[in-house]
Amino acid sequence: MNVSDFESALSNSLSLGSILILTALGLAITFGVMRVINMAHGEMLMLGAYTSFLLEDPRGLPTLVANLGRLFKQDWHTEFGFHLSLACAIPASFLLVGAFGYLLEIGLIRFLYGRPLDTLLATWGVGLIVQQLVLLSFGTDLKPMSLPDALQGHVAVGSVAIPSYRIFILGITALSLLIVYLWFFKTSFGLKIRAVVQNRQMASAMGISTRRVDSLTFAFATGLAGVAGSVLGHLYTVKVDMGASYIVEAFMVVILGGMGQLTGTVAGGGVIGAGNSVAEKVLGNTQMAKFAVLVIVIAVIMIRPSGIFASKERNYE
Repeated sequence: MNVSDFESALSNSLSLGSILILTALGLAITFGVMRVINMAHGEMLMLGAYTSFLLEDPRGLPTLVANLGRLFKQDWHTEFGFHLSLACAIPASFLLVGAFGYLLEIGLIRFLYGRPLDTLLATWGVGLIVQQLVLLSFGTDLKPMSLPDALQGHVAVGSVAIPSYRIFILGITALSLLIVYLWFFKTSFGLKIRAVVQNRQMASAMGISTRRVDSLTFAFATGLAGVAGSVLGHLYTVKVDMGASYIVEAFMVVILGGMGQLTGTVAGGGVIGAGNSVAEKVLGNTQMAKFAVLVIVIAVIMIRPSGIFASKERNYE
């Protein structure tokens, strides 16, 4: 691998690592902090992408109205489209997907705490339902989305031209990490979350509403998945099964870094992103590169099952 290949791999590592971190950030909260195995996390990401399509693309609302009309055997149609900017679509995706996550927690998840297998199966079923609802609402065709004009160029760093949108994703990831850090460690609600995580019974005895903490934390985590979907929808094509492409690697990031560790999520995303980029340059095959990285991650987990940055075991009862 020459110098040019190394610079290209480094550039790809930064962009791919930031994508994995952004994708895994919400999962790090639900799986790492709340100990909920949310198999519908990929579908939350997909909902964020479709929310962005609905709000940004003029075809979004007409497509939704026409498909709902066919579903109810009515001739519904409209020419109106929102045509909002990406700056509006990202927070809207956070709020709408977060609201869905809130309803999911109070309607299903809260009855399954302490039952990981049941949670896994239930959220897997929810994911299938969400996919079918989106198929009925938006159809089976792919939804390509165009980038804003300001993000369509490249930024030259040495001899490597980095797409502007990749740098934008890096900035969104850094902003999301900052917001999560401030929310968890600099607010009273973040203190309540950590209290519930450390000892649920004691936190409840001290007057903390553990149910409210659970529902809002889960909503926040799913909202982050919506942000990831909104951003990734412009990088790749919006489709119903797009979340499945990221859920496995997102779990790998969380487990490798250490469950419940924000720094571990960053490190895990960076390691896997860099590993994929470098291995692809060396092996010349994307699938072989992913397989090699998977083998390395499994080897690391076998040596240190709790993750690279895992702290001492905590009481989650």
